[in-house]
Amino acid sequence: MKGNIDFVVVGMGDLKGKKIVVTGGAGFIGFHLCKRLSGLTSNLTIYDNLSAGKMENVKDVGKARFVKGDILSLKKLFSVEKADLIYHLAAQVVVPYSMENPLIDFETNAKGTLQVLEKARKDDAKLVFASSAAVYGNPTQLPTTEDYGFHPVSCYGLSKVVGEEYCAMYKDQYGLDVTIVRFANVYGLRCHGVIHDFLDKIAIDPSKLEIIGTGLQSRDFVNISDVVDALLTVGSDESTSGKTYNIGFGTTTKIIDLAKLMLKILNLQDKTSITTTGVSWQGDITTIWFDISKTRKELNWNPKISLEDSIKEVIADRNLR
Repeated sequence: MKGNIDFVVVGMGDLKGKKIVVTGGAGFIGFHLCKRLSGLTSNLTIYDNLSAGKMENVKDVGKARFVKGDILSLKKLFSVEKADLIYHLAAQVVVPYSMENPLIDFETNAKGTLQVLEKARKDDAKLVFASSAAVYGNPTQLPTTEDYGFHPVSCYGLSKVVGEEYCAMYKDQYGLDVTIVRFANVYGLRCHGVIHDFLDKIAIDPSKLEIIGTGLQSRDFVNISDVVDALLTVGSDESTSGKTYNIGFGTTTKIIDLAKLMLKILNLQDKTSITTTGVSWQGDITTIWFDISKTRKELNWNPKISLEDSIKEVIADRNLR
C-alpha cells in the first residue's frame, strides 16, 4: 500500500500543470489514461483521428482539449500546442489486419511514430512510446525479459520494432527524452479483445463458445488500471529516460482456461460447450508471459487487479449498458 501512496504523491507533483498530449487518446488505453491525467493537469490534449477511437471516450474524459488529427499529418501535429510530455498510443493494433495490409500498418505504426518523434523533438518534450509483446515474437525465454531481443512474427510486431528503433535513435542522436513501454494483453472496461469477444459469442448463443486456434495459446493479462499507474509513473519519473519496461501481470493464462473461468463466473460451466477452430490467424503468438521484475524494481510498481475480479467487473458493466 505504501508504494501506491508514494506513487500518487510523486505523480501528481511531477505532472501537475504540465502540457500533455496523448495520441490515440480516444481509444481504450487512451481513454483510461486521459481520465486520470485530467485530474492532474488542466492542459491535456487528446489527439485522435477517430478511426478506432470513439468520441464517447473523449466526451467522458471531460477536462481535455480534443484535436481530430492523424499522426500521418505532420502539419496537423505541429499545429498542436507545444507539449512537455507526449504519450504516443495511436497505432494500428490488429495483427491479422497487419498481415493483410502491411503497407498501411507500416505507414501508421512506423512512419506515424517517426512523425510523433519529430513533434517531440520540435517541442523538446518527453515521449512515452507504447510498444507491444509482439516485438518478442514467439520467445524461447519464458517469462520474457526486456533484453530478450526482437523476433517479430507479424507485420504489426515488426512495425513496432521499427518504432522502438527510431525512439532509440532519437534518444542517442538528438538527446530526446524517450521511454518505451511494452504492453502485454491489456484489458478492462471499454476494451475490445478476447474477453469481450467471448462475452459477445455467449450473448448470441450461450450453448456454445468457439475459440479461434487451439485454445492452448496463452496470454499475460494486465488490467488497464494497473497499466495507467505504470504510464503515469513513467511520465513523471526522469530516471526512466532511454529505458524500456515490460507492462504485464507477470503470469500467463491459456485461452481455454480463460474461457472456463468466464463460464464459471457466468454459471454456464455445465451449459456451454467449448470448441476450437484448431487454426489461428497468421502472425499469432503462442505464448505471452512477461518478466516484470525490472518494472517492479525501478518503478516501484506492482499490478494489483486479478483477472477473475476484472472479468466480473466487465460483465457487470456490460449488464448495465
